[in-house]
Amino acid sequence: MKTALTRALTVFVTAAAVTLAGVGVATAGGPGGSGSSSTTSAAAEVQGLRDQLVSRADNGDVAGTQATLGTLDPLLSDLAQGKRYTIQAAAKDSAATAQKDTTEARKGVDDLAAKVESRQSLPPVSALLNALLQRVLISLSALVNDLLGGLPVPVG
Repeated sequence: MKTALTRALTVFVTAAAVTLAGVGVATAGGPGGSGSSSTTSAAAEVQGLRDQLVSRADNGDVAGTQATLGTLDPLLSDLAQGKRYTIQAAAKDSAATAQKDTTEARKGVDDLAAKVESRQSLPPVSALLNALLQRVLISLSALVNDLLGGLPVPVG
């Protein structure tokens, strides 16, 4: 009986310690930001949208690229203005830069979409999309790096 009670108590104490350690890791942050798990979630979302942009540009999917840029805009706005996420100042600056680059790229992609039917002797759509998105992709990579605090970013 004592052994069973001791085991149960040990399991409970261990679970509580692991839970508290996990909470400490999730809320640990540097100066100017909370470093919470929502920041990691935002980084994952930005990385996913960045990967989606690369894939759609490589496939010449103009409409899909427009949709992804449209999805990125409110997220970048939230990050730049600190509405939904408490992030460090460097990450806010990166988000503002990415938002500016996204706006410029979106105009170019919209122009490309309007001309896609009439273009016959121009380079392939995928090459044009990649050229339009280069600054956006670099900005998004910098933002993910800032959100994760310099942790390695998984690729692919």
